[in-house]
Amino acid sequence: MDYTRLISILQNPPKVNYPVVLPDFFVDHFVLFKTLDSFLDGLKRLAQQGGGNLLKNEQFIRKGGNAVNTASALLSLGLNPKLIVTTDYYGASLLKALVSPNLDLSHVHTDGRLSSTVSIETEYSGRKVNLMVSDSGSASEFEFSDLSRHDIDAIKGSGIVALVNLNHNRKAAELAHDLFQMIKKSSKAMTFMDMGDPSGNPKIVTKLVENVIKTGLVDIIGLNENEVGWIAQVLTSNRERWKNISEKPELWLEGAQLIANDTGVRIDLHTPHYSSTIKGNEITSVPAFDVESHIVCGAGDAWNAGDIYGTLLDLSPFDRLTLANAVASLYISSASATHPQIADIVEFLESNPILSRDGTKLLKVQ
Repeated sequence: MDYTRLISILQNPPKVNYPVVLPDFFVDHFVLFKTLDSFLDGLKRLAQQGGGNLLKNEQFIRKGGNAVNTASALLSLGLNPKLIVTTDYYGASLLKALVSPNLDLSHVHTDGRLSSTVSIETEYSGRKVNLMVSDSGSASEFEFSDLSRHDIDAIKGSGIVALVNLNHNRKAAELAHDLFQMIKKSSKAMTFMDMGDPSGNPKIVTKLVENVIKTGLVDIIGLNENEVGWIAQVLTSNRERWKNISEKPELWLEGAQLIANDTGVRIDLHTPHYSSTIKGNEITSVPAFDVESHIVCGAGDAWNAGDIYGTLLDLSPFDRLTLANAVASLYISSASATHPQIADIVEFLESNPILSRDGTKLLKVQ
C-alpha cells in the first residue's frame, strides 16, 4: 500500500470548513471482562448466593455518545467541530470535565435529561464486542424544534453536518428529515448520517429509508455491517436473507452496494476487517489495519471522524478510507481510549502497518 500522497497531504493539510455534529452526549461507564462467559458465570454465581461483588475486571468513566466522540476525534485531528447536544446541568458539568477544554461547548443545551451507558467490553466467539446498557435520556427526545437560532446559524455555515446515534431517538426520521431539508434549502453543507444500531428501536429504519435516505436529503451514510443488514431488509423486504448479517461476511459488501444502487447515496462502510466507499458504480475497498484492540466502543465514531475529515479534504476514496482506518485503529489500540492526532497518524502510516488478513481475503472474494 502506498501512503505517500496521503502522508504529504496530512503533513500540510489545506484549511477546511468546520463540521457540525449532533445530537447526543452520554456518560459512558466502561466495564472490561476477559470473556463473556466469565462475566455471565460470575453474575450467575452472585445471584445464586443472593448478591455480592464481582472482582477481576477493569472499569473507567469516559465521555460518550456518538456525537461527542466523533466531535472529540475531529478536534484531535485539528478541526474545530461544533457540537450540538442536550443534557442537564449535571451532564453539562461532566461533559466539560471529560472533554478537551478546546472543544466548543457553546451549543450544549442544559434543559434536558442526562443520558448514560454501561458498556461491557468483552470477547465472544473470538471477537471483541461491546454490550451497551443505556438510559437514553434526552437522546430519545431531541427534535428539530430544539435547535436554537445560534445552532441553526452554525449549521448553515458549516462544511458538513453529521447526524448520528439516531437509534435512541423515537422521532429519528422526523429529526433527520427536517434538519437535512433545511440544510438542502438554505446551506451548502454536506449531510452525513449514521443511525447506529437500531435493534432496540427497529421502527425507525423504515421511516429513515423512505423519508430521508431515498429522498435525496442525505449525501453520505456511514454504517457498519449490522446496519447494512437492517437497511437492506427494508429495501428488499427480505428479512431472512439480511438478518444476523454480522455472521455472514460474504454479504457485507453486497448489501452496501445494494443500498448505494437503490438510493443513490454514497455509502461508507466500516467493518472489523475492511472498509469500503460506494458511489454509483464506483467501489473502493481497503483492508483494515491489524492492531491489538484494547477497546471497541467508539471505534465507529473514530472511523466516522476520519471519513468526515477526508471528505472535507476532498481526498481520493483510497486515501479517505485509509485515513479513517488509521484513526479507528489508533483509537482502539490506545489503552486510554485516546483519539489520535495528525502526527500520530503520519507516524503510523510511515511504519507500513500490517493489514488485516481476513480483510484481504474477504475483498479478494468480492
